[in-house]
Amino acid sequence: MAERVVIAAGGTGGHIFPAQACADEFIRWGWRVSFVGVGRELERRVFPSRGDYHVVKARPLKGGGPRQKVLSLVAMLLAVKAALGLLRSLNPACVLGMGGYSSGPVILAAALLRVPRAIHEQNTVPGLANRLSAPFAQRIFVSFEETLKAFPASKTLLTGNPVREEVVQKAQRTGRGDTFTLFVMGGSQGARAINQAMAEALPHLRGSIEVIHQTGKDDPLWVQEAYRRHGVKATVFPFTEDVGSCYGRAHLVVSRAGALTLAELAVVGRASILIPYPFAADDHQRRNAEAFCRRGAALMIPQEDLTGEHLARRIKELMADEGLRRKMEERALQLGRPEAAREVVERSIELCEG
Repeated sequence: MAERVVIAAGGTGGHIFPAQACADEFIRWGWRVSFVGVGRELERRVFPSRGDYHVVKARPLKGGGPRQKVLSLVAMLLAVKAALGLLRSLNPACVLGMGGYSSGPVILAAALLRVPRAIHEQNTVPGLANRLSAPFAQRIFVSFEETLKAFPASKTLLTGNPVREEVVQKAQRTGRGDTFTLFVMGGSQGARAINQAMAEALPHLRGSIEVIHQTGKDDPLWVQEAYRRHGVKATVFPFTEDVGSCYGRAHLVVSRAGALTLAELAVVGRASILIPYPFAADDHQRRNAEAFCRRGAALMIPQEDLTGEHLARRIKELMADEGLRRKMEERALQLGRPEAAREVVERSIELCEG
């Protein structure tokens, strides 16, 4: 019977889609995949198509006062107990934690059961779950060179962030048209600040431009109306899993600076204007964006400086300077690691082979 891997990931697309990419690679190796998440809607849509899906009722680890700390500790212990029962029933050969608050209890349970285990960190600044899991992990994969120093060198490898193969293939198959096309998105949950700034930028962007805009679930109707009112051709939707076709059509991307988005921008080679989410844990989105900007792969607008006029000015600068866009695309491609999923899976399987 084929070996089984348990992949623990949950919450947002930034954890879920790299987990999906790794699952696809494990399946190519002939392994069975079981997912452990926290019950979010996106997990329920994505994971069951690749393997069996289980929920561990984990919760975010938070600071706060003594009462909150006690509640977080109790929740963690209960989640570890649930994960122990689940791993005993599944009997995996390997456990891979992809970050998010479902990952920590599963990695700790795997350590208690002496199951081979690894974790993957997507961001430049490690999240709390992975910082707590790292002492129990036998191998640690990171996405950015800057992150290597955060973990013990003896067990840490720079692999990049796994990107779904379908994203790359669809981007390559979808050609760019003659009209300058802008892809605007705020991650899997959208971004109100970006939506608002883009609507305010429209009076400055009239002309030969088309927009693809992923708004998040709350904003598509009023954003669509803004484009109609200003006579700008736009395709507006709350969310799409076919992000590869959107990248393929785009001459420029405006987005948050989540680790998955940056990994996708790198492997498909797209110039971008990054607007980091200012309330991300440890300000990791700003650090992610800075890593790209240092290498000439993107421009950054901090949210505190974001206005419609400022955004429009940056967009028009890049519209007018094809040479700069090309250079940014080349620098992005240099950062891309299209083989990240394969390397994570191969190195994880090595743990099982002694």
